[in-house]
Amino acid sequence: MVSRDDLAVRLFHATMGVITSEDELVQADAAGGRAMTDVASAVSAAVAASDGSIRKLFEDASLSVSRLGGDDSGVSFWVAWLDGLAAASPDGDELDLEGVRTLFDQALDDVTRALAAGLCNVAPTDVLAVVSVAVSSSDDELDAFDDAADAAEEATSGTDDPVSLSVARFLRGLAQA
Repeated sequence: MVSRDDLAVRLFHATMGVITSEDELVQADAAGGRAMTDVASAVSAAVAASDGSIRKLFEDASLSVSRLGGDDSGVSFWVAWLDGLAAASPDGDELDLEGVRTLFDQALDDVTRALAAGLCNVAPTDVLAVVSVAVSSSDDELDAFDDAADAAEEATSGTDDPVSLSVARFLRGLAQA
């Protein structure tokens, strides 16, 4: 089981993974890279301020990112991803392996709908598809976070898409306890 507090710590590490990769993200795309660090900062602040369940963590993060506004497809991707994570999250304080799998599957579904609506790009959606498959074969919830990070890093090898790279850096941080 992953507790709500452990998940909050993991989310903090995840956002720091993106923020500390700012130079790499900006080098890939100046505006897109900055937008991804803004997203990570918004998620970090929301997680720090959130005092509810696991679902509330993700709802607060999504709301915070949606307030960034603009027409940036990267921000839209993150809102869709966080909305999907929130929708699949328990309204409690613990998450088991099946819950982790459900999180990634629902988030992929929400991002896929956003892609179909023209709100985000295909590259980070493809990364999430690979991640979802990796998580579905994990043996326990802690392995699932590691498997997600490994799959995202492999899927983004050689890419210069800042949204995809930010997903990989986020998931690598999420794997840290």
